Amino acid sequence: MEPDGGRPPRRNPSAGFRIFEGQAVVVLPDEAEVNVLNEVGARVWELIDGARSVESIVDRICEEYDIGREQVERDVRELLAKLDEHRMIE
Repeated sequence: MEPDGGRPPRRNPSAGFRIFEGQAVVVLPDEAEVNVLNEVGARVWELIDGARSVESIVDRICEEYDIGREQVERDVRELLAKLDEHRMIE
């Protein structure tokens, strides 16, 4: 996943997930790992589809949560970096 100008992020195809009460539980069987994302993280996870750019994801979160763009962009990029580190996205 290349956050600036590269291809849009996409979920690891082996990741399974469920949304429960606004939180996402993401299971990576290959890594024997379970991750829990808060409400906004879960929404970002839902938006990661391999077609939406990082900018598009940031735009959508700004619209849906009425949070300033600078904060959203910083938080989304930080989350994407963590998801990439845990091999949850490609």
